[in-house]
Amino acid sequence: MAFPEMARFSVSLPDWYYRKLLLWAKLKGTNRATLSSNIIQSRIEANWNEIERELEAIAKYQGKTLDELTTEWLSDDLSE
Repeated sequence: MAFPEMARFSVSLPDWYYRKLLLWAKLKGTNRATLSSNIIQSRIEANWNEIERELEAIAKYQGKTLDELTTEWLSDDLSE
């Protein structure tokens, strides 16, 4: 299964948060897409270990390896 180096997807935000995002991006001297990408990446990095622990627990509960679970879940998501 091949994954793109960069993935694009839509994000929906309530208007109030969208406006704050625009203002924050302006303060940072960037655009909303770049700031959004940076925010998402930093939150994933901050939660990396917790994500791994939860995936391992679910895989164990389902009698699968972590690789089997992640391959299954990623295949499901890419087929939608």
